[in-house]
Amino acid sequence: MKTLIILIAAALGISAAQAAPLKKCVDDKGRVYYGDSIPPEVEAKCRSSSEISSRGLEKKKTTYLTDEERQAQADEAAKKKEEEQKAIDQKRRDQALLLSYSNESEIDLARDRNLVATQAQIDGTQLRIKSVQGRLDGLRRQNDGYVKSKKPVPADLKAEIATAEAEITKLQDSMAKHRQEQEAIKARFEEDKKRYRKLRGGNSQ
Repeated sequence: MKTLIILIAAALGISAAQAAPLKKCVDDKGRVYYGDSIPPEVEAKCRSSSEISSRGLEKKKTTYLTDEERQAQADEAAKKKEEEQKAIDQKRRDQALLLSYSNESEIDLARDRNLVATQAQIDGTQLRIKSVQGRLDGLRRQNDGYVKSKKPVPADLKAEIATAEAEITKLQDSMAKHRQEQEAIKARFEEDKKRYRKLRGGNSQ
């Protein structure tokens, strides 16, 4: 009889040890669920899940992030990556700056060379505007002559005036763009000088 009891107890012990662990889920409102399996509608709301062994020990715990937390984590990772890339790019620009110039005067010379090219574009545009404006003035005088003599202005004359006016507007826009490029060049080289001076520890002459 004693032997039978021992065998039954041993069998029960083996059964308990082999039993599937109990699953535990804590949802987004802090409610706790237990079961052999967690229903899908509950599992979708789990903030953490784990297994409870036959001895009552919690194991294999997994914590889940909310959509907001995942987005915040992704944003932080993207920001960190962007900052790292900026640091790499800045280091590359610094190396190029130090290799390109031996003093600030060389930076000024490089700036002036760039400005010469842009100024040539401005000068050419100004000449073109002057030429078109002269032609437009002549066309307008013809137009005024027809108006004063109370004669109808020819359609082709009106078309030529409109074309000349549109061309001048386009050239003026181009002129403004070239001037903006000039200012951008000046600003860029000024920043290069400041950075160069800093990299050289103030000794850049």
